[in-house]
Amino acid sequence: MEASSININDERSVRLAKLADLIHEGINPYPARVKRTHTITEALRESHDTNVSVVGRIITKREMGKLTFFHLEDESGKAQIVMKKDDIGDDVYKRFVKKIDAGDIIGVSGKRFITQKGEESILAHSYEILTKALLPLPDKFHGLENEELKIRKRYLDLLVNKELKNKIITRSRLVRALREFMYEKGFIEVETPILETVASGALAKTFDTHFNAYDMPVHLRIAIEIPQKRLLVAGFEKIFEIGRCFRNEGVDHQHNPEFTQIEYYWAYADYEDNMKLHEEMLPRIIKAAVGSTEINLNGTHINFEGPYPRTTFREVVLEHSQIDLNIYDTKEKLARVMKEKGYAVDPKAGFGRLADDLYKATARPNIIQPTFLLNYPAELKPLAKKADDPRYTEMFQLIVNGFEVSNSYTELNDPIDQRERFEEQARNKEAGDDEAMEFDADFVEALEHGMPPSTGTGIGIDRLAALITGSHTLKDVIIFPTVKPIDHHTTSPNE
Repeated sequence: MEASSININDERSVRLAKLADLIHEGINPYPARVKRTHTITEALRESHDTNVSVVGRIITKREMGKLTFFHLEDESGKAQIVMKKDDIGDDVYKRFVKKIDAGDIIGVSGKRFITQKGEESILAHSYEILTKALLPLPDKFHGLENEELKIRKRYLDLLVNKELKNKIITRSRLVRALREFMYEKGFIEVETPILETVASGALAKTFDTHFNAYDMPVHLRIAIEIPQKRLLVAGFEKIFEIGRCFRNEGVDHQHNPEFTQIEYYWAYADYEDNMKLHEEMLPRIIKAAVGSTEINLNGTHINFEGPYPRTTFREVVLEHSQIDLNIYDTKEKLARVMKEKGYAVDPKAGFGRLADDLYKATARPNIIQPTFLLNYPAELKPLAKKADDPRYTEMFQLIVNGFEVSNSYTELNDPIDQRERFEEQARNKEAGDDEAMEFDADFVEALEHGMPPSTGTGIGIDRLAALITGSHTLKDVIIFPTVKPIDHHTTSPNE
């Protein structure tokens, strides 16, 4: 590349020139083989004068004549590397100073030592370029400051934002502990379809696509419930799946259209058994993830040690809105009193949706400590068995700090009741409720073959991880949150 073609103010052009120089000198800037004897943390534990070979990314670089200091970082940690011109040779030293930049990934072989200022370091004897970076790192002091850019260039934010990276690692520990707990309790892990012909298992809008081979419309699943219940019919008694679900809805601090959850189903058990399992499971997996069953959220201490208090949907709505759902027990009555008290009313919503909107606006934000909230209206839970009061269902949600962490039922296994619930959902959909559930005739037929009494649970992994890491938004614990792409026809890829 000719010098006249280089814009010295364009970092990428300058680095491309350095890349070309390295190649011209016979150096492969992207070799396939790496020499590594220690991670950086392992190397720093070695005694002085021990020879080590480490690899990593150059984070900072400071030249002082015949001496250059730089910090090298791998996944395990960061170390200061000292390079002396007299030790490494004039040409090799000059190449490092002139052609190697912060952001480049290199290998260093050297000896453990301590500097005059007392900093544990590595004295380089040789180095090898492993990856020449053509674009610089974000500013080492401020990182990425634009919030949208942080999500769009998530790999850079993770590179410089150690708090964010630790949240992702905590999430991984949480999922591992959850999986190990389920195995310990005798559950087996299954995998069920993501593409479905009938979207069911939750009240939500779907992502829709077309299956060309069969020339038919299909949906990305909104839950993992129905296939697992078919497995209960098939004779499986304890099953779980950790997987992705998709809901074509808005994005906010508690919602992402693509999310991860665990759903498990347990035959010959009911929601009382399930609450006891929760009180054993949650303290165990949270302690495994963060080291304690207590977390601090902006000064509020939340304790996950059981047992958890219990209340009902009707009780909390009455407490926080002064509206008794047993009195205002139709869509028309509830809509009228909500309007009188100044609450928003969706004209397309049925009674259950109105009750849920009222609960979310008044009661849920005030539930801070882990609390079992029982017996939601039957219209909201078309797959749950009815409670003694048939207007409600035998189910619970675990609410923490205004978050719905878990959604659990004593599962409906009466095919006649299930058919009637699906028919009610179909009427709601015809009336304009686009979150209403579709009629699943195949599932009703499966129930007619007999599904044992069962309980089931769905736990949002993203929400639970956000909660225990003190995150204000799910985006902090999702590696690559959904973001609207840049129009590359009008925007440079380097912007």
